[in-house]
Amino acid sequence: MSWTASPATPVIALAAGCAALVLMLNFAPTGEFPSRYVKPAPASLAAQPTRIEVDDNAHAIRFFVDGKQVALLDSTGFKD
Repeated sequence: MSWTASPATPVIALAAGCAALVLMLNFAPTGEFPSRYVKPAPASLAAQPTRIEVDDNAHAIRFFVDGKQVALLDSTGFKD
């Protein structure tokens, strides 16, 4: 019988995965990531976010991208 068909193969794989997880949790670096890995959002995206608003009075849902309304969903369907 080959080692891939052995009944012990899943047990060995599970044990190796658990051991790797324990090692990662015990010896992983702690603290903040260096700033070279974090890219700040452009100011234009932060000022005018993409959002969805529910208009209860008009019974409609409005979709905004970069601060501009791009679609409207009401009882008749989608409108641009």
